[in-house]
This record gives sequence, structure tokens and C-alpha cells, in this order.
Amino acid sequence: MNQMQIKGLNMTTSDRLFAYGKFITETELQKLSRQEDYLLFHGEIEEMMEKGWLKPVKASGKNGRIPPLYNRYRIIKPQEDYSEFTEYIRRLNPALNIVGYLDNPRLYVKHRSIIDGLSIYLWYQPELLNMPMSRKERSFSIWGREKLLDARFALVREVLRFNGLGEDFLNYYDTPEPFFEYVHNYTPKMTGLILENKDTWFSFRKLMQVSGKNHIAGQAIDLLLYGEGNKITKQGALQEYADHMLLKQEKQAIGFFYFGDLDREGIRLFFRTREANPALSVQPFAPLYKLMLELAAGREMPESPDKRNVTVNIDDFTRLLDLGDSTEIKQLFNQGRYIPQEIINYQILTAILT
Repeated sequence: MNQMQIKGLNMTTSDRLFAYGKFITETELQKLSRQEDYLLFHGEIEEMMEKGWLKPVKASGKNGRIPPLYNRYRIIKPQEDYSEFTEYIRRLNPALNIVGYLDNPRLYVKHRSIIDGLSIYLWYQPELLNMPMSRKERSFSIWGREKLLDARFALVREVLRFNGLGEDFLNYYDTPEPFFEYVHNYTPKMTGLILENKDTWFSFRKLMQVSGKNHIAGQAIDLLLYGEGNKITKQGALQEYADHMLLKQEKQAIGFFYFGDLDREGIRLFFRTREANPALSVQPFAPLYKLMLELAAGREMPESPDKRNVTVNIDDFTRLLDLGDSTEIKQLFNQGRYIPQEIINYQILTAILT
């Protein structure tokens, strides 16, 4: 066996070996080695024993081949030397679990990418923790990487817990998803209207600003929100927006109506928005959907640009609109057509806004 072949036994092989546990059979070693030539394979096993990684279980007997190998081996994991990290651990800020890391230096190595930066922060800028920052601001302030808290949140949480620090220790806040909004009134119980398309949102906003009116079919609309397609369906996005950006008064409440294109995708967006924010009331704005159907009656509607044939529960949506019968909507969709919400234009909105 030449030296180049022996050196082929690299760390990848050792990592796989140590993952086996305490014992390994000769057959398992062959699979791990992937060496078809028995003499070369025998040389690899000899090298593993020389390195102290394997010790034969003599009671298992030999395999009967020449040169022989034992049928079973004990795996000996090498003792890792962490002495080089002792001084680094002792230099940690005393607010951290120095004794714990000295007792378990292997954990310090695992935590090092987080704990060293946090220690420096506590030594030189602890006062910055007294004032809140956004998540990305705090991440950059401590580690010089604005996305570290997002990318390694589980490890950061583990580090905080090991050091007896609460998850609020870093004193940061999450920033909610911003939306294009128009607030017409701040009231103790607000009603928001989510609009799927930007043109419709702008027309509603423009007319409400100019006229001062904000009632549609007897329903006061205090807030207009542009949903921006899938953005509004992000898990908890609407709830976070309401809690952190919209509601200003204690015990102030908000409910939402949704109005979008009358097509499969528009219905899907509504249901996804509602499912993503279970604590909020989100309902389709029935008067506007009914008006869309009235305006579309007797007219040829455009072909739907979305050819995916998305599966949606049309019957459930129809019940929420209190239409009673979903046949008309199903026929429209089966023909590959849809009603864009822009069918309710500025002039029509002028007539229905009171």
C-alpha cells in the first residue's frame, strides 16, 4: 500500500466512522471505506488502529481472509484538547457563565461566534442595551452583521439561556411589514379595507380625501390598505401591522374587509390573509363583490392572465358573500375569465361613497 493511498483516509472518513457510535462491524467498515480492493481496505483498517480510532473486539473472531481482520471493532473517539480556549473563556465578561464554559469548553467552541461578540459588547458598550433597537440594528451593533440574529436565532437563544439571560436581554424589537396605507379616521373601533390592486387603492384614497366621505353601503371605512399581492398573506403580517404601526390607543380595536379581483387567485389571497392572521376579523367586503357581478352582467369579461387553475373553495367564499348560489362565479372561472376590481372605477365609486 503506497503513501498516497494511505493518505486517502481523510477527515470525512473519520467523521463518518465516529458517527457510528461505540462499535462497528467489518462489513460496515467496508461500506464506509468504499474501497473495493481488499488489501487496500485492510491497510485502511490498520491505519485506523494505528491512529487509535479502532480497537478489535477479539471475542468477535476473525473474518477468515488473508490478511485477516476482526469481525467487530470498538470505536475510540479521540479526546479533544480544549486547553487553548481556557484563556479566552476567562476573558469573558463576568455577566456571562464563565464557570459553565470552563467546565464545558466544547460548548464554548460551539457558542464562540456569538458569545465573543456579546462579551465585547458587555465590556465596552453595555449602556446601549438600555435603549431598544430594531432586530437588525441590534444585530449589527453587537456582531457587525445585520442579519446574524435572523440567520442564527436558534443559536443566539441557546447562548442566552446557557448564560442565564432572558430572550429580552438584547432589548430589540421586530419591525412589522409596512403597507401603503391611508388612515381616514382614528376611532376606538376601526374598520380597514384591504385592496388587492394599487389603482383601486389610489382611487378610493383620492376620492375619500377629496370628498371627506368614507361610507360604502352603510359601512364606515377608516383605513385603506394596499395588499400588494402575496405580501398581505405573510404569516402574522397584518396582525403585526395593526399592533405596532396602526393602533395608537389602549383597547383600540380593528377589523378588516378584503376586496380584490373576482378570480381564483383573488379568492386564494383572501383566504390566505385570513388564515395568516387568525386573531383578526378578516371578511370579504360583500357589497363591492356583489356590485362587481352586477356591473359584469351581460358583458364579456377578460380572460384571466393566471393560467394555473388554482384550487379554491368557491362555495365557502360565496357563502361569506351571502350570495346563496355559486353557479355564476363557477361558470365565469370555468370559461377562464375573471372580473378585475377595476370594474369599480372612480366615477362608480363617487356614486356609492357617502
